[in-house]
Amino acid sequence: MRAQLFWFYDLLRGSVIKNELEDIKWILRDPFDADQKERRELHVKKLLEHIVQTVPYYEGRTVSNLTDFPVVNKKVVQDNFESFKSSLFQGKDLFKVATSGSTGVPLMLFHNKGKRLRNTADVLHFLENTGYEIGNTLFELEVWRNHNRRRGFKNFLQNTVQFDVSAMNGECIEKLLKLLSKSSNKKNILGFSSALESICTYIETNNIPPKTKNVESVIANSEYLNAYTRESVQRIFGCPIYSRYSSEELGILAHQTSTSAEDFQINWASYYVEILDMNSDIPAKNGTLGRLVVTDLFNYSMPLIRYDTGDVAMFNESDKRFLKTPEGRKMDMIFDTQGNMLSSYVVYTKFYPYYHLLHQYQFVQMGEKEYLVKLNTKEDFAFERELISSFKDDFGKDAIITVAHVDEIPPLSSGKRKKVVNEYKKS
Repeated sequence: MRAQLFWFYDLLRGSVIKNELEDIKWILRDPFDADQKERRELHVKKLLEHIVQTVPYYEGRTVSNLTDFPVVNKKVVQDNFESFKSSLFQGKDLFKVATSGSTGVPLMLFHNKGKRLRNTADVLHFLENTGYEIGNTLFELEVWRNHNRRRGFKNFLQNTVQFDVSAMNGECIEKLLKLLSKSSNKKNILGFSSALESICTYIETNNIPPKTKNVESVIANSEYLNAYTRESVQRIFGCPIYSRYSSEELGILAHQTSTSAEDFQINWASYYVEILDMNSDIPAKNGTLGRLVVTDLFNYSMPLIRYDTGDVAMFNESDKRFLKTPEGRKMDMIFDTQGNMLSSYVVYTKFYPYYHLLHQYQFVQMGEKEYLVKLNTKEDFAFERELISSFKDDFGKDAIITVAHVDEIPPLSSGKRKKVVNEYKKS
């Protein structure tokens, strides 16, 4: 019934979401096929013609190649806020979006109606490719406050449950498990990776047999999905788990699907994606990490052209339809004692043998050769020497590693819990 009502309402509005969804599906069949590539290029051309005529920051430029435009970042947009607004949308109803700034410079900007409709279609497309159908109960595990909490009637219509995970203690997890067990219809779970990890460790530590039924899929967002959480979710809930890469200011940039394995299918239908060199605005070499730079093809009210997300990623070496696992914030990339950049995933693997002993952990690079490991443990931790030795294998035998036992590793204001932090190098 909900699905029928949704599409009937969309029909009354002129099938706006259906049309966007069909465009997305068609392009993503093969975004580099001649016909699909031509459609994407038309989206780019239309956007560039719009910005040089109506956006002060870009007025007067000759429309040629997208790569002729400068790379911008959050600070540039904020410092030139009014200049990024399209005159065509002055005085019109727009949708305000804002990043928390908890993992970098905060950003506030506006979306026009067309952008919001495209985002909705993007969400539906990738949800459909991860086992969701309109009408399923969707449990959303996030930090819910006045600025993002929906009204009860809207949750009823969408069949969503907004579950707050700002304090993932035993009482909170028990409450969630009770809600999941009471819901007998088809359901999907969408939430912070750290929240899913806490749920799994609590269930396994307390040997709680899962009573949930009809969980079609779990989607992890906002944070890195580690191997422990992936395996545990699949075993405990008996369903696949996927990871979503998105941002508040843009939308869904890439998503794991049933056919992408552990790579991320890039949303080439709604964005133009570049991987640029760490230190210059030229393409990164194939198979190497670089800065993730994105052009939003559908935000006409405050266009983001060649926008440096602050994240680091890598194309699949043989197929640019896919990203290898995004590495997270560039400012939190870590280095060994010789100054060589290391993947943050090196850190995650160090803790896999000890998950049954840990509530939380965090790895902090404090200096050129100084590192701090914070541990919130369930019991006495007798493996400090082995853990330090394991880190030295990758970071250098001359690494100075300190282990600190803490009662809590608090989340950021956004609710995210950063596992890897660099307080030494920000560039």
